[in-house]
Amino acid sequence: MTLIGFKNTHNQEIYVNPAQILYVMPFEEGVTIITFAAGGNGAQPHTVYVRGNVDQVRQRLGAKAA
Repeated sequence: MTLIGFKNTHNQEIYVNPAQILYVMPFEEGVTIITFAAGGNGAQPHTVYVRGNVDQVRQRLGAKAA
């Protein structure tokens, strides 16, 4: 299992398993939303907001997953 580190919008280090990601989409300039297959509250997919534009985040996720 490969975990990739990101900084969230509160400058905390979080680690993401690329195998559990449903989708990655832009939120605002410099912030990207990562949504996971694991359910959160109310059986909704769990999401995190990370620093970096969507292209940078996708590139990091794709490079480590390959």
